[in-house]
Amino acid sequence: MDVIKYTSAYENEWDAFVQRAKNGHFMFQRRYMEYHSSRFQDESLLFFQKNRLVAVLPAHVQGETLYSHNGLTFGGVLCDAAMTFLGMREVFSALKVYLKAQNIHALVYKAIPACYHQLPSNEDVAVLTQLGAEMTARDLVSVLDLSAPRKYSKGVKWAVQKAKKAALEVRRSENLSAFMQIMQELLQTKYRVYPTHSVEELRQLARSFPENIVLYGVFQGQELLGGTVVFVTEQVVHAQYIGMGEEGKALGATPYLLDKIFSAFQGQKRYFSFGTSPGPPYINEQLYYFKESMGARAMLQERYLLTWK
Repeated sequence: MDVIKYTSAYENEWDAFVQRAKNGHFMFQRRYMEYHSSRFQDESLLFFQKNRLVAVLPAHVQGETLYSHNGLTFGGVLCDAAMTFLGMREVFSALKVYLKAQNIHALVYKAIPACYHQLPSNEDVAVLTQLGAEMTARDLVSVLDLSAPRKYSKGVKWAVQKAKKAALEVRRSENLSAFMQIMQELLQTKYRVYPTHSVEELRQLARSFPENIVLYGVFQGQELLGGTVVFVTEQVVHAQYIGMGEEGKALGATPYLLDKIFSAFQGQKRYFSFGTSPGPPYINEQLYYFKESMGARAMLQERYLLTWK
């Protein structure tokens, strides 16, 4: 098996493979990955078996460690429906030989959560386990099955009814600046952090992926109270950001917004993902409870460390 470092000459071949991968995601497209290319030393790899592309690995290198991928929510080996366990073992064997030659002695691997698998795709985790990789993190991802009947808590049902009485409206919006201002104020006040993306970065990505990155706003008349930026993939709608101002919170706007989005995508997508709820010592229980109150339940997002001499 041949391992080739990604260059722009492979852009079309890379993107076409990501689109047909059984565990693909638009954020592995080069237009997405390269919006923050100045922050990471790219070491993405392509794997060829008898001149046929069988896998790609979005990755970057820092020191003697390869990461897949600190600039993305998750990473891992992308493969198509033809991939088998033995085939994946060949991929990792070739990867190890390649990395040793580059004086890279460790791999940090953020596995793709199962909700993004269009077909069963845990060959990579099985091979990592066989190779003795250490699982260094196991985060909870809150996921709602949109094909199942919705089961809200009493508090959520009450909030949805309150928002309806206030005649709030949920619709697509282009006003990322106003929404990200709300988001930034919320994150600064609550957690003293900034959004992962700047307004300009998010605007650039939304222009590149107009059907995949969408802002849904909650409006009272023409006033934007808050909203959510969703990342839409083949079978998952993921809430990248959810932010609501104080007026919207008082009117029950967040549960109402989410209820409307669930309805809009029901029958089109399988899952709605709230993402993780990080916080000490393991999860932010208050945030996690809210997601559960909307009907979400747990999937796992695992991180592995594989080392060699």
